[in-house]
Amino acid sequence: MKYRLLAILLMAFNINALADSVDATTLTTNRADGTKINYYLIDQKEDSKSDTLLLILQGSDCNSALNIKSIFTDYKNIWPQSDLLLIEKYGIDKSLVYSADAERKDCPTAYLKKDNPKQRVEDIAAVLSTINKERNYDNLVVIGGSEGAVIANLLAASNHDVDATISFNGGGQWFIDDVLHSISSEQTDVDKTKESVEGFKGFAQHILNSEPFDIEVSGHGYNWWRQMLSIDQLSTLKSVNTPLLIVQGGIDKSVSPQKVTDMMSELQKSGKENIEFRFYENLDHRFNNSAGQEQLANVITDMNSWLKKTLNADQTHE
Repeated sequence: MKYRLLAILLMAFNINALADSVDATTLTTNRADGTKINYYLIDQKEDSKSDTLLLILQGSDCNSALNIKSIFTDYKNIWPQSDLLLIEKYGIDKSLVYSADAERKDCPTAYLKKDNPKQRVEDIAAVLSTINKERNYDNLVVIGGSEGAVIANLLAASNHDVDATISFNGGGQWFIDDVLHSISSEQTDVDKTKESVEGFKGFAQHILNSEPFDIEVSGHGYNWWRQMLSIDQLSTLKSVNTPLLIVQGGIDKSVSPQKVTDMMSELQKSGKENIEFRFYENLDHRFNNSAGQEQLANVITDMNSWLKKTLNADQTHE
């Protein structure tokens, strides 16, 4: 099967990355299968202990979290007085050099076979349990973009220890709609677009109607594809009862802004008052405007303002 176009499109599901790693001590905790979860707990306040833990979740790439430059240049500033928690995906550690290739040949086999949304949520829960045995933070804030947004939403729906969540550019109710939007946005040839759309629909149906089998498409295996295509984000969000900010760019070519807007409309109708929606009409998946100018710092400032309001409100009610 030829899915090179899909590989290119899925690269946009990552937080901006660059091959500049950050030095951090690797901490570990065990999975039920006996393998190690690698994670990093970084103190952003050298002079005193923080009362807030900020967990930042990367997108769908096969890279070490320590190689995601924008985490350390931008996203940490969502709550700069916090301690920073990063958790590696299954099979990955900081020795894996950065690559922008979605189909990189050196991606660990364990990652290709074992990485999936359910596994990521289980790993996060295990790491948080380990950390809580050593130190109880007053606040746990979770942020994630693209696939990381999906994971952040799943975590908020299942873990009552999360005090506030920010998920951005994570797509609408169904992943297939976002992939089809991405295909249509990236191609100008009508016939090729139709061929690619039908090809992906066939691929999705094959995954959903087949027993597990060995496959590697766009740097992901069967379990990842099956779960991503099965997750109902609307249902997930209806289960979130803690403060959640959803952020979406209006000219996003990687996920469908319209499908996100439709999903938020359904949530509003259902009476979910704990979920707030911010729509940036002229920003893309990476928060650049239509002229290609980066506006991420402005979005980060807005996220910080929302957190100040949210965490202060929670503390007032205690």
